[in-house]
Amino acid sequence: MNGELAGNLALVTGLYRATNAAVRELDQRLMRDHGITFVQAVTLLAISSFDRPQPHLVADYLSQQSQTVTGVLDRLERAGHITRQRDMGDRRAVRLELTDSGRKLAEAVSGSLEQHVDQALRGVKAVTRRNLIAELDEVESSVRASR
Repeated sequence: MNGELAGNLALVTGLYRATNAAVRELDQRLMRDHGITFVQAVTLLAISSFDRPQPHLVADYLSQQSQTVTGVLDRLERAGHITRQRDMGDRRAVRLELTDSGRKLAEAVSGSLEQHVDQALRGVKAVTRRNLIAELDEVESSVRASR
């Protein structure tokens, strides 16, 4: 394996490992505090950010495949946190709405996530965080452009 390939694989593997470690930690904390996973939490927050979004908009916003988001939506709906409603302007389309419990949970999760992320990243300097955000945007743009 040449040096450039090894470095690139190390980069992708490092991103994967760091992301999984962060998500696992947040899953544990959110499950303990609210009974939901990180992906369910960010899905609730995404729904609350839009006015009755369609599922594909939530999937795009979260950079997830539609079928992945559909499973998360199914679980949130079974738990009574969201409803799916037909769009009266386009009967083929479905709109997502938070229920009262979903709104309360989204509000609680928002506060918890801020605290949990701060705790999980307390060992990372603020300047490193800012730089990493910009660099990850660059990586994402490169990946999208390679399609």
